[in-house]
Amino acid sequence: MPLAHESVENALHLTELDLFTLGKMADELRREECGDVVTFVVNRNINFTNICIGGCKFCAFTRMKKYVLSIEQILEKVDEAWR
Repeated sequence: MPLAHESVENALHLTELDLFTLGKMADELRREECGDVVTFVVNRNINFTNICIGGCKFCAFTRMKKYVLSIEQILEKVDEAWR
């Protein structure tokens, strides 16, 4: 089956495929577009507190026990991320 990526009709057809076939097609397209070299990026977000004013019902970020990191703790995390 040819790779479908140019029309709405083809995109809708992708929803009918099983996950294995869809993954295989995506891998073939990736290989055609980018070659076979795979890389990744290491990213670090330093959360200096878990105090949140959002109040959403689904988030597990905030906890009953609140914390705010000291400047020294933040700098330690910066150093760790740099290494």
